[in-house]
Amino acid sequence: MKNSLSILLIILCFSFAAFAQTSAQVVTVLKGFDPVELVNGKEVQGQESLFVVRTRYRYLFASEANKKAFEKSPEEFQIQFGGGCGQMGSLSGAGNPDRFHVFNKRIYIFASESCRNSFKKAPENHLETPDAAPTGTAADKKRGQELLQLALKGLGGAAKVDAVKSYQAKIKLGYKQGDKLTEYPQTVIIIFPGRYRNEYNWGSSQTGDVLLPDGALSLTTKNASSDAWQREEPVRAALERALYREPLAILKARREKGFAAFAAGKGQAGEMEIELLKVGFKGATSTLGIDPKTGRVLQIAYRDRKGAFGDLVKTFSDFREVDGLLLPFGIAESFNGKSVTSPMTTVESIAINARLDAQLFQKP
Repeated sequence: MKNSLSILLIILCFSFAAFAQTSAQVVTVLKGFDPVELVNGKEVQGQESLFVVRTRYRYLFASEANKKAFEKSPEEFQIQFGGGCGQMGSLSGAGNPDRFHVFNKRIYIFASESCRNSFKKAPENHLETPDAAPTGTAADKKRGQELLQLALKGLGGAAKVDAVKSYQAKIKLGYKQGDKLTEYPQTVIIIFPGRYRNEYNWGSSQTGDVLLPDGALSLTTKNASSDAWQREEPVRAALERALYREPLAILKARREKGFAAFAAGKGQAGEMEIELLKVGFKGATSTLGIDPKTGRVLQIAYRDRKGAFGDLVKTFSDFREVDGLLLPFGIAESFNGKSVTSPMTTVESIAINARLDAQLFQKP
């Protein structure tokens, strides 16, 4: 019962965040308090005549000196996570800019009171940082390169992988409460290199995030009204990490500067023994579980959040050929060693090198 309640609270927190602030209108934040004073533990009202606008947020200041301090180092004083809910993270959607909490001299905002209360209990469990790059011995590095080649073979071969220009997956997420199953579509689109779009359809509303070579966007459509706005660096970095959790994107990045791969021993995927390959790129470090016989990537494990951060493991099954690539259509998840049954993930279709609308990756 406790686990079901936790899942429900996460879903509600995400939903509140996803639908908050659907207008591009600039809003005054933090109840008008000066953010420089807030990070120093004081609630001091700012002046309407002293303000700075960043993305969709308007910050007020009590003095010209505080305004200059903010302009010099905005990352120290502005709302963190690019305005994402402090409990759910940069990619959860917007929090309420007047529901804030200051931790370690940084300002976080929240989609709901339950989100803020969860954050207050253990703030360190919700902070986003790049993953540590993988390391190992010279032998681990050598075997890592061999495992990369094996994984490429299992996917369809290096030539087929390198020929991929775009990837589109239609996914269905199912949330179960009691006997009721509610399903929502998700679409993941990648244009290589470096463009990534992740969008959700919640029925009457649609939300999404877009990674571009020079920034990031968020999207919201509700009641036939659409909005797109540019996001700050934490959102761009989180989206980039999400991109390089995709096994296909990982293997395509193998020759890029900064890519690292080290063998990490052996493990289990169900009853099957696998070889582990730890890979890192652009702040995302993951461990691939590879079938030593076929080269199929049967698992991926990495640090992720279900509210708080923990260890997420995705196990892949139901491999099908798509344009010469062998891709998984079955995905099962566990978090901190426990099976995740909500949301349930079903891959409905995958398209390789399909014709895509160029506007999907254009700034508004």
